[in-house]
Amino acid sequence: MAIPIGTTGRHLESIARWMLAGVVVVGMFSWWYPGYRIWGALTVGVIVVWMLWLLHRTVLADRTISSHPIYLVLCVPAAILTVHAVRDGLLAQNQGDYALGGALDMSMIFHLWLLGTAVLLTQSLLPRAASHVGVLSICGAAMMGGALSGVIWGASDHVRGALGFVAFAGVCVWFAPLWSDLPAGRQVDKSLHRWHPLRHGGLRIVHLAVGAGASILLAWFTPFEAVVSLIVLAAVGALSASMFSGPKVVLRMIATVLPAMGIAGIVVWVRRSTFVELNPGLFGLGEGAFAMVSARDSGLAVFAGTIGWVGVGWLLGALLVTVVVLMHMGRGARGDERGRVIVWMTAAVLVTCALLAPAGPFIPSVTLGWAFIWGLLPAMLGRDQNKRSGVWVLVVLTGMMVLLGLVRRGGLVSWSAGALGGSDFVLHLCAGFILGLVVVWLMGSRSIWWGLLGIALAVLVGGAGEVLQAVLSQRSAQFSDWWAHAVGCALGLPLYLLCLGSRWCESPDARAKGTVGRRVS
Repeated sequence: MAIPIGTTGRHLESIARWMLAGVVVVGMFSWWYPGYRIWGALTVGVIVVWMLWLLHRTVLADRTISSHPIYLVLCVPAAILTVHAVRDGLLAQNQGDYALGGALDMSMIFHLWLLGTAVLLTQSLLPRAASHVGVLSICGAAMMGGALSGVIWGASDHVRGALGFVAFAGVCVWFAPLWSDLPAGRQVDKSLHRWHPLRHGGLRIVHLAVGAGASILLAWFTPFEAVVSLIVLAAVGALSASMFSGPKVVLRMIATVLPAMGIAGIVVWVRRSTFVELNPGLFGLGEGAFAMVSARDSGLAVFAGTIGWVGVGWLLGALLVTVVVLMHMGRGARGDERGRVIVWMTAAVLVTCALLAPAGPFIPSVTLGWAFIWGLLPAMLGRDQNKRSGVWVLVVLTGMMVLLGLVRRGGLVSWSAGALGGSDFVLHLCAGFILGLVVVWLMGSRSIWWGLLGIALAVLVGGAGEVLQAVLSQRSAQFSDWWAHAVGCALGLPLYLLCLGSRWCESPDARAKGTVGRRVS
């Protein structure tokens, strides 16, 4: 039976969207303490949503991704860590030189991949959340409630600071709907937003009271993070004031005084960070830095020790430039939208502070919150992003898989899989399944024969990886690993065929339910 054009794609997109929203809510409520099982749950959630996103894009024959400056921010640290992984996990001649065999280097590379992939999914699937009061409120409540419960009842001292920053970022997300239900430049049916807090005085008061109450509790339990959050809000407000139109005298005064407060906050932050005691050199020590730092040290110290002054300078400088550039893009916001821009930009800075706080890189909810807020940032500013080729997704995925196959130990990937009961066979099967879906998305969106060829190429890539493993590394090639990879690729074939079959079932002559007798535009 024929169905209207685009029906399958819309259904897949809807499933993926709500799956991602569910992962964000569950993750922010419960994944606030380091642990391999929790990292495994986060990885599984991201991969399931990514699989649905790939199927959706295959049905639409859309082989592009939206650009985002955050990908450029992450590429330099990833490149430096790749060099360290090759040195520590591949070129070291004996296990005594680098006992971990590149495991920690690969863990950080995998962490960066999770950040980038989660940003990609958020940006692609949740742009409507920028004008959806319910989604913003639920996600903000999850960030506030989960982090606050961790701070009050379960968190140890070394993770409390990072959770405090996440909770304050959640307060910003919670307050974001109070300014405008429509981001700049977007037209949305206002009847869908009749329950917007701005239109109901009582609901607005409750919304404000909940956010204010959470802020007071957070200030009581995490006073240092509360002070830093106020400084960040003041600095972002000053930056916004210098760009928005308004009373120039007041704006200049604000833009002069408040950045000084921001500088003072940075000085305090640096004095509390152990990275000033390290001497990692220009490009860091890789996993060798963990002889001096641990999960109890600040994320800033961990990044400085592993990727060096060049890497951490690029990371902080590029993030600062990104904030300024995106804020400049939002300078055309209307008066009722400026508060929304300020609080969301503040949330982006605060989750970055959480990532740089003690234990920040090791807490799954910090990673999830960072990706959610940065992924939605362009949509919150009302900016349509340029399209880029999806080949970059294949390049990054293939490179990471090859590197995982060559180093002695896979690090976080292997540890998380082991905590969930996954074997080496399951890992290779999942790798083949994901690679197969990415290849058919890029090659077979418009022709079934190119899709079948793509599956075959994905199988051959697994074999080539085993050959490289035998030639370049100290690990031996195993036919069972290639077989598991091939089985994973084959499992993606039925899903690919279903995508094409659903497209063939769609017809421009079919009408959606309820449109009989009316012209469908």
